[in-house]
Amino acid sequence: MGLFSKKRKTVEVSQEVEDNSSGELENPSPNSELVEERASAPASPDNTGTKDQPAGPLDVKQLADQDTSQYADFGVFLLPQIPGLAVHPESPLDEKTFGSLTMQIGKAAVELLAVAAPKSKRLWPELRAQVRGETTAAGNTCDERVGSFGTELFVQLAAQDAQGNRGRVQVRYCGVDGPNWFVRLVFNGMVQAEDPDLQALEQAVRQVVVVRGSRPMSPRSVIPVVLPDDLARQLASLREQQA
Repeated sequence: MGLFSKKRKTVEVSQEVEDNSSGELENPSPNSELVEERASAPASPDNTGTKDQPAGPLDVKQLADQDTSQYADFGVFLLPQIPGLAVHPESPLDEKTFGSLTMQIGKAAVELLAVAAPKSKRLWPELRAQVRGETTAAGNTCDERVGSFGTELFVQLAAQDAQGNRGRVQVRYCGVDGPNWFVRLVFNGMVQAEDPDLQALEQAVRQVVVVRGSRPMSPRSVIPVVLPDDLARQLASLREQQA
């Protein structure tokens, strides 16, 4: 799975995180719209502070003695239980694990993918240069700016909607380096920087907790999303019905 590939498979199951017991079924995560989106408000060039203590998403060690039952457990990610926050697993690896997940509030959506990283090296500067080179080589525009999560990339992709209208989709790439993990954030959706949905979503992302685990993993290996048991049962039931 490429860290910046937009080719992904979505499963039709989601959950409203504020109710971790009932797993509500909804539509799959929304596709990007043909939009012109303004950049986020300026922020610190380095959102992560120090590599050992990111400003958000957080490392599980930053919770100290805080009760993790306040979060919905998706394996690598502990998600805050916020009204209106829907979660869509993406890129199935097997019946219960996925490569990433999308968080959505209203019109705003962001895909989160976590990979293992060396303790002594930040991945985001290298990966940022990689995606900038690949997108410009493909004829798309890519601007590097300071946004809500530090240095971010704003990519304008040529696209065509179902009615044949041509336009550009703006995709916003952000990266957060943790102690021994890296999280890629891809924001999309027809929202402006000052939109309340986007602001609420960014705040939710800052509250996400990353659980790297202790097992050895090679750098850039995907740390899987694991569905809660009730959501995994719903997905299995959907697959049986489709079969």
